[in-house]
Amino acid sequence: MKPTLQTPLYQVNSAGHLAMVEEYDPTTMVVRELTPDMTLSRKQLSMLKEAENYPIEYDTDCPETTPQMAEAFKKAAAVRNKKKAALKNK
Repeated sequence: MKPTLQTPLYQVNSAGHLAMVEEYDPTTMVVRELTPDMTLSRKQLSMLKEAENYPIEYDTDCPETTPQMAEAFKKAAAVRNKKKAALKNK
């Protein structure tokens, strides 16, 4: 029996589109891409409305971003972008 996700998992795929993982198997992954022309079902809309009522919960695995962390991310992204640009121009 394949393990399935009880709640949808969303990720950005290699094409840069938001995609929902419907099933997960270590050897294969079924993915359905969401496109701007797609509409959400009533159930999906109600799930989103319900999710708005829940507070953001930070923990040790996902702490709240401090101003110092945000600055470090910004610097790291700038370095990454410079490296990508240098490789692209070669």
